[in-house]
Amino acid sequence: MTQSIPFPSDPSQEVRLTSEKLTPVLEAMFVKKSMFQFDASVAVKRMLEADLYGIPSHGAGRICEYIDAIDLGDIDPRARVLVLNENDVMTVMDGSRSIGHVAATKAIESASAKAKASGVGVTALSNSQTLGAASVYVRLAVEQGLIAICMSSTGGATVAAPGTKSGAVGNAAFSYGVPIQNGAPVIFDSACGASSWGKLRLLQQYGLPIPAGIAFDETGEEATTLEAAKVLQSGGKELGYGLSLLCSILAGPLSVGRMPIKKTRSDSAEDSQHFFIVFDISSFQDPDRFHKHLNAGLDEIRELPPENPGDPVRIPGDRSQQCFQNYSQNGIPFHRSTIDEIRARAEQLGVVVEW
Repeated sequence: MTQSIPFPSDPSQEVRLTSEKLTPVLEAMFVKKSMFQFDASVAVKRMLEADLYGIPSHGAGRICEYIDAIDLGDIDPRARVLVLNENDVMTVMDGSRSIGHVAATKAIESASAKAKASGVGVTALSNSQTLGAASVYVRLAVEQGLIAICMSSTGGATVAAPGTKSGAVGNAAFSYGVPIQNGAPVIFDSACGASSWGKLRLLQQYGLPIPAGIAFDETGEEATTLEAAKVLQSGGKELGYGLSLLCSILAGPLSVGRMPIKKTRSDSAEDSQHFFIVFDISSFQDPDRFHKHLNAGLDEIRELPPENPGDPVRIPGDRSQQCFQNYSQNGIPFHRSTIDEIRARAEQLGVVVEW
């Protein structure tokens, strides 16, 4: 539901690094803050997957925020994820304030296992932290031939409802993934507001203004800078608002949490909730028949005449797959200031950086 604001890119302001070079440094930074090596590896892998698939707003560039949250006591680096309730198809988990990437990985793994056994698997995860990019978790299920949905509620009410310029719902993340035989999966990943806050931070980093129709300032006028932006407009008006409200309920009261409008502290100080649903295709019908009809439909969509001849009709996931192929071969592009910040923090922690 976010309007199409492309992620900013300017090679003159960027440096490229491979995930292989970044991984040991990022892991060591977490370990220096008392995180278990296994958990550090999981968290860093999820962060770099976001970067590799073209979602820099939720990737490795956020690591200093997570280090700060550990220092503030908002993230427990040695927390253990607990199971509060469980049956054949669902699990309710308590993230114990662990870093969200680790808790969310355990949650999607549980939902996937139950889907394989029972046809459908659901996990509600409470007392967590931001999970980064929602789509990296649905990909974990899709890689096993499963269909997955992820909803995430982090932070307070920062998205306006139609008819008001005040925050009503959270800027919930919504993602789904569908496996494709012999091809890249369908992957949709979006904030329910007109943009993610992370993307607006990137615009500022690259010296770009916020486009019209994205955010309001404290007086209800259009905001063009991150400093002025107080409330996001909803993506697709009623559609974005309605979906964000659903995410706020499922990844909120149903997940042993609260509605965003009742959260008043910082994002890391308030706990986050996440909700995962996974489907096993073979429990519904023959997978070959499913993929035959799915591929036929997608092929026809791709062949539709584009409005711009140079910009063919795409399926959700096409752009991220192109990013993955490019960044895997040529390195991930980061704004130079992001790399400078990571390097400085790593050296402050006593981590050797060779890039």
